Amino acid sequence: MGSIDKKYEFVITKFLARYNYDAVLDILEELGIENGDLHILVSYCKSSVNFDFRTAVKKLDMLTPQIKNRKDVKKLRNNSIDLLDGEVAAIFSEFIENIKIKLINEEYIDFLGRIYRLKEALFKYVFVQSQSNKTKISMIGYMVSKKNILNILKKKYNIYTSNLTYGITRYINKNMRKTKKIAKVLEILNSEKLENLIRLRNECPVGHGFKGVSKEDIEHIYGKPFEVVDDFITACEKLDVDIKFDKYDDINNIIIELLSKYIRDKGDVCYE
Repeated sequence: MGSIDKKYEFVITKFLARYNYDAVLDILEELGIENGDLHILVSYCKSSVNFDFRTAVKKLDMLTPQIKNRKDVKKLRNNSIDLLDGEVAAIFSEFIENIKIKLINEEYIDFLGRIYRLKEALFKYVFVQSQSNKTKISMIGYMVSKKNILNILKKKYNIYTSNLTYGITRYINKNMRKTKKIAKVLEILNSEKLENLIRLRNECPVGHGFKGVSKEDIEHIYGKPFEVVDDFITACEKLDVDIKFDKYDDINNIIIELLSKYIRDKGDVCYE
């Protein structure tokens, strides 16, 4: 096994603050640390932030029993299973975390792509929840597919459109009892400033064009970029979806804990 001195600890901590797990893995592997709990947990994060939750679960299962059986690590595995199952709170929390990460790393084109998908997913959830008598809804599968929802809107409610959010908005206004909470959700999701961000998304490479995007572009349309995150959290709360916002900060704390112990022991990280 390799070893880490204080200067590498500093650099790794800086990369963790930006959720750059690829860079952390590169440093560990350059130091000859290619196995063990520290490497595995960082590798788990790399898979998870890329929505590869199946691989993420496999990574957690590779941890030593001392780490795998920790309460906080068990919680991570349960969360990954929830994500694989399409559990609503887990999916929306992960999306919002991912949007935050894109902002922190100034990846504004990917940021716009994520908010477009989250807006659509929230509309899907409102519609499917109103149509289903199930207490639990999955955000994965045919029920929440655009094709299925547009088909129901057309056949059952005579709403003919290829625009999912427009169709569901019409359905809500015509066929749902519009509570204060739902009204607030529509106010956020159909706001002019969010619509303008979506138009900007359509003009860039994750949409249909080649336009670049800067922080100033987003600020001009919406204000401080993190206001978008706050508004999505508010929308989720109005839908009674409990958002967990600091998942990767919590994981980073575990990684730093393992890293510090590794430096002290100059060997495999383990816990009593």
